[in-house]
Amino acid sequence: MAEPRRAAEPELAAGLHGAATADPGWTYRILRGAWRLAATALRLRFEFSGLEHLPQDAAGRPVGGWIAAGLPHRTWIDPFVPWVLLPARPRLTFFGDARTMARSPLRRWLMARLGGVVPIPAAHDARAVPVHLAAAETVLQHGGVFCLFPETGPATPPGTIRRLGAGIGYIALRNRTPIVPIVLGGTHELYLGRRIVLHVLPPLDPLALAGLDPSAELPAPGSTEERDAVHRLLAGLAEVVAGPVLEAHERAGPGPGARKPGARRLSGAFR
Repeated sequence: MAEPRRAAEPELAAGLHGAATADPGWTYRILRGAWRLAATALRLRFEFSGLEHLPQDAAGRPVGGWIAAGLPHRTWIDPFVPWVLLPARPRLTFFGDARTMARSPLRRWLMARLGGVVPIPAAHDARAVPVHLAAAETVLQHGGVFCLFPETGPATPPGTIRRLGAGIGYIALRNRTPIVPIVLGGTHELYLGRRIVLHVLPPLDPLALAGLDPSAELPAPGSTEERDAVHRLLAGLAEVVAGPVLEAHERAGPGPGARKPGARRLSGAFR
């Protein structure tokens, strides 16, 4: 007798959910505050540096229209760290797993009210690529910050990064948008009282990373020249962040013999 077919796991549809805006709104601010209370209850200790590297206007106020590249991505807590430590305005729009965002009724309820997410469907459908690129462009044009964790592929040792996916390269080049690396340390293993490091690096010019002349036309979309430029951009980005990622990991590391209460439960939560 054939086994019953399992119901498909729910996931959010591709494309931008919510408005493309730099305005955080009350829901965004309230949920940020709630997560800060949760972090306090877990006795998490945040070390935040590099605020001066965030893009600013002439008056010194943070502005949007740039890509936040979170590195490395290790556990569920990674997107929450920049969400609560970076300024509320301009708000972040997150590019993330469609199933993770929809895994429970509570998550779907929160996503519906929070907005500012661009889900990645589980099935690798080429038709979703232009949808993702259009969503990112809309966010950037409206002064938001497009936040993604660009690593892909198998895990690597703590203090190193995995292979970088091409999506960040295409978004940055086609929009001529700065990439601001957001380096994390200490998120690979969570426990009560954990030190977590976040360091913002200076903005990177995607054309310079790709070795392109800023006065020349960009390579045609989908061309071999564009693909080669994206590969050079990813290699340049990986080279820039390798040292800071290792440094952040070492700064966050506990001393020899340190106790790690709740490590197994906290590290594996919210999967």
